Formats: sequence, C-alpha cells, structure tokens
Amino acid sequence: MRHANPRIALLAMGFAALPVQADTLVLRNGTEISGTLLGATARQIDFLPVSGKSMKVPLNTVEAINFSEPPVVAPSPPLKPAPAAAVRRAVTLPAGTAFRVRTIGAIDVDHTQAGAKFRAAIDDPIMLGGDVIVPRGADVTMVAAKVEQGGKMKGSDLIELKVNSVTVGGRSYPVATSVSETKSAGEGKKTAGKIVGGAGLGAIIGGIAGGGKGAGIGALVGGAGGTVLAATSQPHLKIPAESRLQFQLTSDWKVQ
Repeated sequence: MRHANPRIALLAMGFAALPVQADTLVLRNGTEISGTLLGATARQIDFLPVSGKSMKVPLNTVEAINFSEPPVVAPSPPLKPAPAAAVRRAVTLPAGTAFRVRTIGAIDVDHTQAGAKFRAAIDDPIMLGGDVIVPRGADVTMVAAKVEQGGKMKGSDLIELKVNSVTVGGRSYPVATSVSETKSAGEGKKTAGKIVGGAGLGAIIGGIAGGGKGAGIGALVGGAGGTVLAATSQPHLKIPAESRLQFQLTSDWKVQ
C-alpha cells in the first residue's frame, strides 16, 4: 500500500474530473476513516465514508490518504468457436423395406387419371437398427400408376398408386416402391341382375299386376322385346382421406 502527501494528492485531485476511490483517510489525530474521496479544494476535501454521509475535512487536519492499488483485470478468455453442426451419416434402407402412408385428401376414380399426383404422409416411422430414419409425418408424394373405370355392365373401378418421393430433413428423395392397388367391390357401377325377353317376362309382370287381366297386359308388354328385370347401382371407387396404404421399397434408398 502506498502513501500520498495530502497536498500533492489534493493538487492531483484539482486536475481530476472524476471522484477517486480511497481506502483510508488518515487524520493527524490518528483517526482513520474508510470511504471515497469525492473532491478537494485548497482548504478542504470532500470525503464519503462507508457510513454513507459525506463530510468536509479541513486540509490542515489531514495526515495522509492511503489509496488502494487499482485492481488487476484478468484478460477475457478468447471466445470459443461455435461447434460445427453434427453431420448426419448416410443410411441405406434396403429394398423390401415395408412402410405405410396416410392419404391427405380423398382420391376419386372419376377425377383421377394415370400420372396424377397426391399428397400423403408417413404413417409410422421407418426404423433401421433401432434408429428412426424417416420420421412419422414426413411428406410423401404418390403418383397414380394405373386408373380404370368399370363399365356399366361389368368390371370394377381400379386405382394403383406408387410412392414417387419422400421428404426427409427438408430434402426430397425419389424412391421406387411397389404398387398399392385399390378396387371397387362390385361388378360395375350399374350391374344388370337378369334380362328376360318375350312373352314369358310379360306374363310374370302381368301376374304381379294382378290376375288374368294383368297377365294379358303383361303379355303385351313382354311381346315388345327384352326387358331388364332388376338393376343395382354400385358407388364409384373413392379412397377416403386418412386412408392407410402399404408399400415396399423395390430398390435401395440412401437417406442422408
């Protein structure tokens, strides 16, 4: 700790614009006061004790002011560079890997043709070795590989879909998959139950109409030619939204 002559210290204070920190103010009567030197004139000094109440001390009563050494500030450590983002290693999903997708919107055979694309999402995460390679909800693009509409008298509606691409981590990957086939249950949108011609059918209709007179009327109707006895209407094929479709990879898929 160094000592400063009061007159020299006060002269220095006269040139200083800011208060100076002091450890101890030593008076000639032996009193020591800890605090902060606020300023000085040729006659007195302004001192703020640790008690918090400032005081004006006549210069001729001051023996010395003991200043603390300025603290040594350790240099700031150099900033560490941010760690590089972890690079995901490439993983190959082998051909034959099965997965399911969930359709986003409905797919109607009457408004679909081969080559049309549809949105879907991975229904369950695709795993390999206990790791999630493709997360649930990953975007999927499907393409209609084949679309057929059943005839009025026979045949079924048909929609065949394949997965065209899957988006993982913001990157779209083209993939090759098996076909998911959906067929209507009926044999056409309008299926004839039976066709009967001639007077035989007329007699049946006449009998239903009631009695012999009805039979005579029916004979006339039947004689006009063949008549459809019954017909049933089948709904058009429509794959609803949120439908689950199963696929398999037909070739390896490398996912970064």
